[in-house]
Amino acid sequence: MIYQIVIFYIPMLFLFIFVGYMIYKRSQYRNKANAGAFFFEDNNLVLNTGIPYAVAFDQIDRVELHYNSWELEHQLSYSLSVKVFQKNGKSKLVFYKGYRTAKLALPSDMEAALKEKGLHCIMVDSNKKR
Repeated sequence: MIYQIVIFYIPMLFLFIFVGYMIYKRSQYRNKANAGAFFFEDNNLVLNTGIPYAVAFDQIDRVELHYNSWELEHQLSYSLSVKVFQKNGKSKLVFYKGYRTAKLALPSDMEAALKEKGLHCIMVDSNKKR
């Protein structure tokens, strides 16, 4: 009986700790609501994932936006991947499903916002490879 209780509650405890950590980390950012794939805060590019991942502007080498132009033209939603390359050789990849309702709704909007912040951005259309 006690064994069954322990087997049930130990994983639940880890789940509650993880969810609490996610809520805590997301609450640290003001601009996360309706932000899209990323947002800017305190001279950081913050990738809008379950647990936000911030990269300082001065540490970013380039940002690549991978999208499909056919999806943008023919569907209400589109898939996008954002890959941030840092100067120290590390990179971070985030996948995003866009619905044209975010502040930075389209890849072209994202590119313009990145360039406005002085970040090098490369647009990669996966439809052109075919």
